[in-house]
Amino acid sequence: MAQAGRWNLLKLCTIPGTNFVIKRSILKRLGGWDEKAISEDTEISFRIYKIGYKIAFMPLAVTWEQEPETIRVWFKQRTRWAKGNIYVLNKYLIKIFREKPSKILFDVMYFFLVYFLFLSSVLISDGIFILSIFTNLKTSINGNLNILWILAYILFILEVAITLTMEKGQGTFKNVILIPIMYFTYCQMWLIVAVNSFIQYIKDIVLKREVKWYKTERF
Repeated sequence: MAQAGRWNLLKLCTIPGTNFVIKRSILKRLGGWDEKAISEDTEISFRIYKIGYKIAFMPLAVTWEQEPETIRVWFKQRTRWAKGNIYVLNKYLIKIFREKPSKILFDVMYFFLVYFLFLSSVLISDGIFILSIFTNLKTSINGNLNILWILAYILFILEVAITLTMEKGQGTFKNVILIPIMYFTYCQMWLIVAVNSFIQYIKDIVLKREVKWYKTERF
């Protein structure tokens, strides 16, 4: 849904790692892949736009992928995604402001808002909530935050439900029931992934460790 919306509004799309076609001549012009980018699809998308090409969204393309079947495998896969995107942000965030404005600025800011601003805000919010339970910490913020939270929760349920209806065989009653629970389970696990990815990224720099691409274990 995000890719379709960005393509229709901005004619902007990033390469999905599981299903894409790219000309060999473009790869040669780019000098191949960045071996340090373990989220290579995001990184090469930015460079494709920088040399003047577009990445088109094709809604009729169908691909099948096998999701991780254990939490351990899921955690390792998502950690690679998040750490790879942190690397891409670090590589392009400062450079992008030194050049002429372009559409990739939108993508850079999108990843920055998701991986830094939004997650940092959620972590701070969760921290304040926990402290308020076990300590006398009090906060005073104007506005009816309960209503905002409820509206955000409803929006989350609706957008996931709509996505399921667009996937063949996924809009089942069981899956719809699981959506409200996902907010408190699956979504919160992403916070752990993001924090761990940032720590691992810093450790790679400090300890000068070689970054290695991790292939998701399949069953």
